[in-house]
Amino acid sequence: MSIKDKPSLCFVVSDIDFFFSHRAALAKKLSEKFQIIVISDIEESKERKLLKYEFIKFVHLKSRVSKNKLKNFFSVIRYAFRLASLLKYYQVDNIFFITLESSMIGAVATKHLKNKKYFIISGANVLRENKLLCLIATKIFSYFKSLNNKFIFQNNEDKMLFEKMLGINNSFYLIKGNGVDLSKISYKPNIKSKSIKFLFAGNLFYTKGVSYYYDAAKQIKNANLNADFFIAGKYLKNHPLSIEDSLYKTILESKSIKYLGAWDQKTFLKNLYDYHVFVLPSFGEGMPLAVMEAMASGRALICTDVPGCSSCITDNKNGYLCEQQSSESLTQSMQNIIYNENRISEMGEYSRKIVENEFELGLIYKKYLNAINT
Repeated sequence: MSIKDKPSLCFVVSDIDFFFSHRAALAKKLSEKFQIIVISDIEESKERKLLKYEFIKFVHLKSRVSKNKLKNFFSVIRYAFRLASLLKYYQVDNIFFITLESSMIGAVATKHLKNKKYFIISGANVLRENKLLCLIATKIFSYFKSLNNKFIFQNNEDKMLFEKMLGINNSFYLIKGNGVDLSKISYKPNIKSKSIKFLFAGNLFYTKGVSYYYDAAKQIKNANLNADFFIAGKYLKNHPLSIEDSLYKTILESKSIKYLGAWDQKTFLKNLYDYHVFVLPSFGEGMPLAVMEAMASGRALICTDVPGCSSCITDNKNGYLCEQQSSESLTQSMQNIIYNENRISEMGEYSRKIVENEFELGLIYKKYLNAINT
């Protein structure tokens, strides 16, 4: 089946909510030049939401299972065959495989297809931590790559890792994120209040540094410094990356931190202006969207000095970097903010300028067009 009034561009993404929050704005811009198709696991409960995106053709493909290893193995094979069949059926010209996992499966599934393929590596920290997975990824991308393949990285550290894995004679592109739509996020200087308000927002995963944020907040409160601490995020009890249930209960009962519950993206953008400093003590990211949105709103930052996060901060200009997995270092960065309270608005203004100059949607769109057309 062909839909050829424009060249076609297909997003292959396992989590449809991730597409809505992280890729929909970029897809909207790309729809000016391309017929957009999204292949994802789409639950019936999400079908009403699809109506908002009339410029996209959504195609359902059941995702892999993950609880039973044997069932998961066979489900990956089923998924790969079905994916290749759908891409043939729709005669897709360009394929964006979103995330490392999707890119690895997509490379195998589409080995004999002549489409232009783009492996969007939105975070490769797991390859640094898992040598076996790094070896598997190296073998897959080395054996199944072709001249039509291009790799797009969100931070330079991930790009350098793949240069080491695959060699420099590949089509590698560095594009920092998916673009921030500044027409939807206004800049507002920090509000004046009795205390400095620090915010962590995101899923309550241990890899986001939630425990270190809690420990640092407790140390600051025990020192009677002029600060308050807040957490907004969903707790997914059975998720392998979630914090321990005991820590979650401690946070709920804590006098050092106020837990705000789970926020969706709309709530996050609405409530950002009530806080002075956005904090993400993550172990590693591609390019953290929540951080870039906080920057666009004019918030100061504290982030770990790890891939992705470090791209968002000019140290001592729009915030402070801290060491990963160190509550002491995070505490020190928080103290730096508190002791330089008069600079918070200046830091927030600098954050907005970084987004305007590097992460704005129109700039990122042009970089994607360049990668496609080169």
